[in-house]
Amino acid sequence: MTPRHHFLRLLRYFLAYRWRIVAGLFAVAMMSLSDAVSAFLMARLFDVLQTISQQVRAGQEIFITVPFALFDLALASFTVAGRDESFQMIFWFAGTVIVVIMVKVVFVYLREYVMSSVQQKVMMRVRIELFDTVVALPVRYFDANRTGYIMSRITNDVTNLEQSLQLIIEIAQNLVYTLIFATALFFTSWQLTAVTIAIFALSGVISRKFGDKIRRYSRDLSNTLADISSFLQEKISAMRVVKSFTREEYERMAFRKRVESNYHFSMKIVRTIALLSPTNELFNTSAASLLVVAAGYLFIQGTMTIETMLFFLILMINLAKPVKALGESVARIQKTLVSAGYIFEIIDQEREQDRADRRGFHVTEGRVEFRDVSFAYQGDGWALRDVNFRVDGGERVALVGPSGAGKSTLINLIPRYYSTTRGSVLIDDVDISEVSLTDLRSHIAIVPQDIILFSGSIEDNIRYGRLDATAEEVRAAAVAGNADQFIRDLPNGYATEVGERGAQLSGGQRQRIAIARAILRDPRILLLDEATSSLDSESELMVREALNRLMEGRTSFIIAHRLSTVAHCNKILVLNNGSIVESGTHLELMQNESGLYRKLHKLQFQKEPSSA
Repeated sequence: MTPRHHFLRLLRYFLAYRWRIVAGLFAVAMMSLSDAVSAFLMARLFDVLQTISQQVRAGQEIFITVPFALFDLALASFTVAGRDESFQMIFWFAGTVIVVIMVKVVFVYLREYVMSSVQQKVMMRVRIELFDTVVALPVRYFDANRTGYIMSRITNDVTNLEQSLQLIIEIAQNLVYTLIFATALFFTSWQLTAVTIAIFALSGVISRKFGDKIRRYSRDLSNTLADISSFLQEKISAMRVVKSFTREEYERMAFRKRVESNYHFSMKIVRTIALLSPTNELFNTSAASLLVVAAGYLFIQGTMTIETMLFFLILMINLAKPVKALGESVARIQKTLVSAGYIFEIIDQEREQDRADRRGFHVTEGRVEFRDVSFAYQGDGWALRDVNFRVDGGERVALVGPSGAGKSTLINLIPRYYSTTRGSVLIDDVDISEVSLTDLRSHIAIVPQDIILFSGSIEDNIRYGRLDATAEEVRAAAVAGNADQFIRDLPNGYATEVGERGAQLSGGQRQRIAIARAILRDPRILLLDEATSSLDSESELMVREALNRLMEGRTSFIIAHRLSTVAHCNKILVLNNGSIVESGTHLELMQNESGLYRKLHKLQFQKEPSSA
């Protein structure tokens, strides 16, 4: 999409608050009229004072009739005689100008309040729509895009978008200013107005050229900011690795390179904008000087009075400000429209296809069946090929195989993180592609290898499994997950803050909280990435007890990294190159001397003789 489409799309957000905008633009119009009235009064006063000055110098008594007319239409008049009435007239003009300015000030407040409220409402709506989209995106989007890239779009680009909204408001306001002042100029001298419009149109062309440059540089700048955000997110979260390999200096240089690239594009924009302002200033000043000469010529020729010339010049000065601001705003908005494009790119992403019309799906037994399932990641070869198996409710199934065999891919198809390329996945004989995602996932709980806890208390993290759970239910889940005792031993108990990603807790403690969270959810199907291999013996024992309690009576799929953990499973599926090459119990598979399972078992226990 082009910047023009992004601009028009932003305008559609504003249309939701059209009446506020109308009120704001009405306030701008009244401010413009106030300035025009002030200019008219000052020009009228100057003309009257000139006439009085001529009478005084000629030794005449002061006597003058002051008419008020609007575009040759007589409105009123009054007579001034003598010095006292002359001073009274001056005070009257001054008082009237003050009243006009006071009226303007009221509309200034109205404009600021109304337009700012529209800007904030639009920002709130965009932020909500953006995050609503992010949480509705399929898992494959997050697998394909770096976290830092997404974070940059939500933070840096949203901040730039706020500037876009401000610039759009300024453009609308300056258009009203320009229209009001240009209309007043036209009725003052249509010849000079025509010349003025031609000059300002040329100024707009100049601003457009600058805007094109700014837009090109801004796209590169936005990408470097996203790269910096991604780099920081990755390195900060892995700082232990950086320090363990003493790569601090290496990372400093890598970061410096990214920042210097960002600086390079930033300075290109700075130079362009810095050149834009004086260029506009020089052009507009030259144009104004030309118009002053033209107005002076008309005055000398007798076709323009001093009052009309003064009124015209004041209006022209007032017009020059919004026209200059328009040119600069149009150029500057090119930078922020790039960010708007990136935000709309996310908002327009295809969301997860949830069959909301198929609500009411309930899992009673937990039977899981794969029928001729094949799956390929976009642009890659087959990750799964012709997978067929059936698991009865309550059974424990281990997925075994070398790295890249397709174990994680198979697990991801059950909650429909990915949809099958061919074939069907059924739960209780119902094709899961035909049911609501909300219903489907409400019956599934996942305990991954890399446990994720959210910033907040331990109680909040356990309750994440079921938000309406009572404190007693949370504690019961913690007891079942072997977490209650260590939680109570903490100074703040269940109110203890876990830190970012649970950094304040040990690996075993995080595992047990995750298990308690899954127990609270009370699912029919469990997906477990067996993660006890990295725990010490005591923590492993506690976690295993909790896992056994969690799996009791539930259909469980376990990605097994250590074969010693799968001996008691009802079924073991052995995967290799995306296909199931063996299936059976531990004893059945060990009897196949040429089988992959026996080979993996032999290799693993040769490396771990203590486990044999």
